[in-house]
Amino acid sequence: MKRILFLLPLVLSACLSAAAAAPKDDSRKLLAAMKKATRFMYDRVSTEGGFVWNYTADLSRRWGELEAYPTMVWVEKGTPEVGQLMIDAYHATGDEFYYDMAVRSARILIRGQLPCGGWNYKFDLAGAASERRWFETIGRNAWGMGEHGHYYGNATFDDDVTASALNFLMRIYLEKNDPQFKPALDKAVGMIFESQYPVGGWPQRWPLMHDHPDADGTPDYSACITFNDDVTPNNIEILMRVAYVLGDARAMEPLIRAMNCVRTLQQGTPAAGWADQYYLDLTPAKARDFEPAAVSTVRTRDCIRLLMAFYRLTGDRKFLDGIPAALDFLRAAALDDAAAAGLGRKPGKGRLLCPRFVKPGTLTPLYMHRKGLHVDNGAYYIDQDPHNVIGHYAALVVIDADDLQRQYDALCALPVDEATAGSPMLGKGRLELPRYHTPAIAAADPSHAGAVLSSLDGEGRWIGPLNWVLVPYIGPGSADDPVPDTYEQTLGNPHNTASLVTEPVEGVCLRTYINNMATLIASLANRENR
Repeated sequence: MKRILFLLPLVLSACLSAAAAAPKDDSRKLLAAMKKATRFMYDRVSTEGGFVWNYTADLSRRWGELEAYPTMVWVEKGTPEVGQLMIDAYHATGDEFYYDMAVRSARILIRGQLPCGGWNYKFDLAGAASERRWFETIGRNAWGMGEHGHYYGNATFDDDVTASALNFLMRIYLEKNDPQFKPALDKAVGMIFESQYPVGGWPQRWPLMHDHPDADGTPDYSACITFNDDVTPNNIEILMRVAYVLGDARAMEPLIRAMNCVRTLQQGTPAAGWADQYYLDLTPAKARDFEPAAVSTVRTRDCIRLLMAFYRLTGDRKFLDGIPAALDFLRAAALDDAAAAGLGRKPGKGRLLCPRFVKPGTLTPLYMHRKGLHVDNGAYYIDQDPHNVIGHYAALVVIDADDLQRQYDALCALPVDEATAGSPMLGKGRLELPRYHTPAIAAADPSHAGAVLSSLDGEGRWIGPLNWVLVPYIGPGSADDPVPDTYEQTLGNPHNTASLVTEPVEGVCLRTYINNMATLIASLANRENR
């Protein structure tokens, strides 16, 4: 889990006062560079206020998680992040220009909102026929990205997609209480309520679709109760904000039900952890071909943190009860020092090298491998051999068990009144949206502002090597192609549209723009705090 926002101090600007002294660049230069770069991004790069991840310098090709059409807008790790950045820039500068740009991004997201109230990973302004063509070509041939292999036509909670769009709409609505954003926000919040299962969890996608069962007859995993990629934590965070920022009491019962669901889905010993997803009978479920029905050490770590957060919110010790057994599971599942060394791994003191997946009810590791070159002759398989595992999805993970134990012990030792200090659920504090949402602002070093300014070119671009470039679609491969079984040999096939281009490609990277803007915003904020 990437973060538990509802327990962190939400005003990131407080972190900035401790930053290094800002460079001596004139503030006007910072402001001019921010506006110049942003005008280029919105006027030249964006699709009506929407973005993907990477663009060639001449804007002739572009990529989100896969190659995108010029008419596509990426929601996943894209447009909502830029929209949030624009509100951050507005707060840092007071310049209505940035609010106007945020409005452009909000309006394009509203155009891409589905009737159910959520969003898919992306949407295509050219319409459903164009999007289906993308799925039948680029999406269908992206081996290892099964989530893009079918045209579902529904919304997803995966990878913060619906959560990020909803949180951005909530923030821009509350910024000026502008009624133009309220219907879309209400519709999105309504989907959070409607899609929740009685047990308290959520499916990965909504409305439910059962059109794509696995080859072995396994049901479509998108209807499973999902923890993976923060589906449940994100929706709990949204319910917290609906209840304590929007003041909507309807969120309270679903919120409590979701928190209790985390406890309910913990497995029994010896693998007393959590799975990435569950069938509706509450047993661990299989998802993509390299995600077996298993107990996940990664999810177990994340759920331990989540339960400690729930205790801080409620003061109810039932949320701590399962943690000792979960910690015992992590330690029992870990490789011993000799086995880790045999794999060339040394996790460090207090850290465990664990298989990502363990067979439910046992401590048997499940390691993921693959053979072949593309979707038409490739296959994933699972066994107990930790060698030659896949590299695009970690089969072995490092867990800091000692740190988890320290956090748990410290929390147990605190008087309950101290543990719950600041909890909005107990009326001890307020939940507020952050002044600065973009994590890169708090992490930025203002002393780098000079380098950021000098790297901006005359057109307003930060040009550099792109971090995500994939091969173009050239058609499907053949089932008769070679079937290598060494992971490295399975990479780079031109018929696999998920193959990375290894030669450097220069262009406009959305992450670079966000990080550079964050550095300039941090520099401005640091000046204010001096």
